[in-house]
Amino acid sequence: MVVVSSPTANIYATTATVAKARKTKSTIRTDMPNSSPDAGIAIVSKATGLEIKFLTLRVYPSEEKSSAAKRAGKLCKISGVGIFATETDRIRPLGQTASEVDTGSEWPITDQLTRDPYLEIEYRISSSTIWKILYYVMRANFDGLASDISPQPPKLAGQLGSATYEHGMEVTDVEYKDGLVTVTYRDTGTESHGTVHADLVIAADGAFSKVRQVLQPDLKHKYAGYVAWRGTAPESEISEKTKATFACKTTLFTYKGGYIALYTIPGEDGNTSPGHRQLNWVWYTACLENSQEFVDVMTDVDGHTHRTTLPIGKVDPQNWNQQKALAQQILPAPFAEMVQKTHKPFISAIHDHEIAKPLLFDGKLLFVGDALATFRPHVASSTNQAALDAQLLGQFMEGDIDAAEWEAKVLAFANLTAVRSELWGAYYMSGIPTLVFVSKFFRYWKLVAVQAISKRLYG
Repeated sequence: MVVVSSPTANIYATTATVAKARKTKSTIRTDMPNSSPDAGIAIVSKATGLEIKFLTLRVYPSEEKSSAAKRAGKLCKISGVGIFATETDRIRPLGQTASEVDTGSEWPITDQLTRDPYLEIEYRISSSTIWKILYYVMRANFDGLASDISPQPPKLAGQLGSATYEHGMEVTDVEYKDGLVTVTYRDTGTESHGTVHADLVIAADGAFSKVRQVLQPDLKHKYAGYVAWRGTAPESEISEKTKATFACKTTLFTYKGGYIALYTIPGEDGNTSPGHRQLNWVWYTACLENSQEFVDVMTDVDGHTHRTTLPIGKVDPQNWNQQKALAQQILPAPFAEMVQKTHKPFISAIHDHEIAKPLLFDGKLLFVGDALATFRPHVASSTNQAALDAQLLGQFMEGDIDAAEWEAKVLAFANLTAVRSELWGAYYMSGIPTLVFVSKFFRYWKLVAVQAISKRLYG
C-alpha cells in the first residue's frame, strides 16, 4: 500500500502517486517474476509517474510483494513472464531514463513453428528488460534506493515531499468515516498492528489484492478450463540447433487442446549477450475442473492441492516426468528439448476474474492495476493497464478529468482487455470453428463497437 501525506492532507495508497503527471510515449517489453509483477509496476510506477510535490508518499507492500526485489533475479530466472507496455513510459520523465531499463535486445516478435521444418515469421521490433532492472530503477526514482543497478539514485529537482517504502505490511481492514479512510495493517515481521488515516487510498496490491478481499469479497472468479506449465532454461545448456530456432523471437506451436509459446529473455543480471540469456516458455494444456487430472496436476510434493498457482520447487516429480514425456510425444523437437532441460517448473491454473468496482468511499478509494482487473495471460496487458491507470490517475488528480470519467476510462480498458484475453484463449485452446470461440468473437467486437461509438476505445 502507498501512503501520501501533505502539510494539509493525508493520502494513502496501495500503489499511488500524486501531483503533476508528465506524459511521454515509448515501447518497453519487460520480463517479470510470476508474483503478480504488475503489482510491483503499479506500486512504483504510479509513485514515479507523477512528480511528488508538497507530499509525503509511503508504500506499504505485503511481505510477499516487499520481498520481490530480493527474489527478482531468482524469479526472473524461473518465470520470465512477458509483459508489454505500449502506451505510457512512466520512467523517462524522472532522473533515470527508460533507456537505462531497456536491455537493448530487438527481435521479430512472432514465429509460428510446426512439426515440420516450416517457419513463418511476422516481424515487429520489440525491446526487453527484466523485473530486477525495472524495479531498482523505479525505486531509485521513487525513494532514492541505491543498488547495483542504480548505484547513484537521481536527485529529483524541485521535489519538496518525501517517499518511503515500508516492507512487510499487510492490509487487514479498510473503513471510511467522516471523509477519511482508515487503513489497518499488520507488520508481518513483528506481528504488530498499525493504523493510518487518509484522504485518498489507491489500492494496487495485485491480483490477490487484500484491499479488494476486504471491501469487495463477493467478486467471482471462474476457472477457464486449462492450466499453464511454465519454466526457463539457460541458453548455455541448449543445443545450437534449438538456440538458432528460438533466437531472439517469440515462437508458438499450437495443437488441438493446447499451445506453447517461447521467447528469449535476459539473464538473471540483465545480460543480453548470447550464451548468457534464458529461454522462457509457457505451455497451456486443457484440464477439466474438479477432474482427477486437475487434482493430480495441482497437488504438490507435500500433498497440498493448489487452486491457482503451484509454486517453483513444489511440482510433483512424477507429474513433471509425465509432462516431459508428453512433450516428447506432441511438441516439435526444439520445444521438447526446452521442456526436458527445465529443472524448476511451476504451474498456474487460468481463471477469469470479475472486475472490481474502481471507486469506493465517495471517490476516496481507487482500485488500479491487477487489483482492479486480472486478465488471462495470453494478451500480456497487465503492465499496459497499470501504466494507463497511473496516467489517468495523474489527470484525475490534476483536475483534467473527474472521478466519473476516470472510472469510465479504466473500466473501458479493463472490460475490453478481459474479453480479448478470453477470445485469444478460446482461439488457441479451442480453435475457430467452436461455439466457445464464436461467442467470444461476437462479444468482443460488440464491445469494440460500443466503446468506439462512446469514444472510449482502449487497447
